[in-house]
Amino acid sequence: MEAVKFGSTTVGIPTSAGVVLGVEKRVQLPLSELSSTEKIMEIDTHLGCTMSGLTADARTMIDHARVTSQNHAFTYDEKIKVDRVPFIWFAILPCGLVRVHDEDAMMSRPFRVALLNGGVDKGENEG
Repeated sequence: MEAVKFGSTTVGIPTSAGVVLGVEKRVQLPLSELSSTEKIMEIDTHLGCTMSGLTADARTMIDHARVTSQNHAFTYDEKIKVDRVPFIWFAILPCGLVRVHDEDAMMSRPFRVALLNGGVDKGENEG
């Protein structure tokens, strides 16, 4: 339950031109520098994400989403749809375990992070 203390408020607001992502940044530890904390990350040029919880867990999941997004672009010659991103994360969430390239390297605890993604699919706001 200690991870709950590291959470912050995140919000996503859809607009006619796209989506606005916002996050509350708080200093959790006395030696933390507020300006060094990134809570909004870019997954792809049309897709962003906010995080609340343990930053290391969020970075693992966002890195996985970035790689999957690039693989989708190279395979299908199109950007991944915004509504497909949660399914990327669902693929690595069962039992809270992540398989890395090495068979012996596996995380043995659940992710303690909440992610909110938003973006604009090509042609969605046109017309």
